[in-house]
Amino acid sequence: MLGLHLLILAYDAATQFRAFSWGDRGLERTRILKIFADLHDPLLPAMTQSPIVPGEYAFALIPWRLAGPTGVILMQIALAVLAAWLVARLAGRIAPWPRAPLACGLIYGCIPQNLAFPHQLVTEAIVTPLCMVWLYATLSGLRGGRITPFLIGGLALGLAMLTRPVVMLMLPVTFALALLCPPARARLLGPGLYAMAAMALLPFAIWVAIFTAITGHIGYNTGSANLAWNLRSKILITEKANGITPPEDVVAQEAGASPARFLTEVRLHPVPFAKAAVLDTVTVFVRGNTTKITVDYLGIGRDPAGWRQQLVYAHDAQKAWLAQVLSPVFLLEEAGSLLTGLFFAFVLWRVLAMLREAMRAAPSAPSDPVFLTLAAAAWLINVLLSAQMVDQAQGRLRNPAEAAFVLFAAMALGRMGKGLKKGSMRGS
Repeated sequence: MLGLHLLILAYDAATQFRAFSWGDRGLERTRILKIFADLHDPLLPAMTQSPIVPGEYAFALIPWRLAGPTGVILMQIALAVLAAWLVARLAGRIAPWPRAPLACGLIYGCIPQNLAFPHQLVTEAIVTPLCMVWLYATLSGLRGGRITPFLIGGLALGLAMLTRPVVMLMLPVTFALALLCPPARARLLGPGLYAMAAMALLPFAIWVAIFTAITGHIGYNTGSANLAWNLRSKILITEKANGITPPEDVVAQEAGASPARFLTEVRLHPVPFAKAAVLDTVTVFVRGNTTKITVDYLGIGRDPAGWRQQLVYAHDAQKAWLAQVLSPVFLLEEAGSLLTGLFFAFVLWRVLAMLREAMRAAPSAPSDPVFLTLAAAAWLINVLLSAQMVDQAQGRLRNPAEAAFVLFAAMALGRMGKGLKKGSMRGS
């Protein structure tokens, strides 16, 4: 994986790093990064006035000052390779096949998003490896009983939250599932998981306190990367797409809409918002995201006005749609989406089955398979909720969860294989 990413880095250099800022909101992050790299004004006031949260630029500051885009990409490559190595290590614990570590590490490392994101200035390049460190460290803490891995895992998750706050949902969802599962509930008697949760919440809590003290407003940033802005945008997009005139108060609230205001609109127009929820869910869990390489990274078929908007603004929408669907880029995306949809259908099926088993398991059941089942279920719920919190969901939202899904699938296949062998032995 390291060799492959270094080859891609050579392509980056040969193309003058043209794809570095092509990721989601990459131009805005690059602009902010340059401002902070050359900053001479007091740091904290500048940070609180930034439209993005500190994690979106803090990790890249030193590499950027040392070597520009090359330094940032090298740091992100190191994180991506670490994540793939940790996936391989965990696969060796939970899957019965000798080749499972190699297979899981390669599958995870070659997911289109994991190939493209380390070479772009996107949050997933930081958040995804940190989530993998959290998963690995927490499993190590549950297995060994030592407090240090829990603290390392909590810190990793906390830094991920500081880069993408929605990751915070993992904690309450995982703990709620643990309360329902006897083996996991037994682990809640010890201090490890609580230490992990406290360490995870600490960085974000410190930043919110700093932001609130300096600005006088409770929050974590001044830009559009927050829940209120996304909910308002989702109201406007959904209602306009369905021929509904948005309420004047929502149009006027440029800072965003509260969850209560959003739910009021959902109650008034349940069918349009239900359609939007289904579309966002399908987009996140089924989209193959090969376009992250072909379009967003390589620039094939890239439209300066925004290639995703071509269908919306085309003069002849039917011809434009047909041309898009039959293009090589979209044929590859459709094939990738078919495989992705089948994979996540399998994951959901096995998560539900193994959750039922975990709820009935003895308190002394091994921690690795139980926690991995809970983590996969929590990530499914987290990604589902994330898709409903943004104005237009994209497949990249599931990227931090993909390691858990790959590992869970390997464990589920291993258990299914053992079941088939036992069944054939009984039959003979």
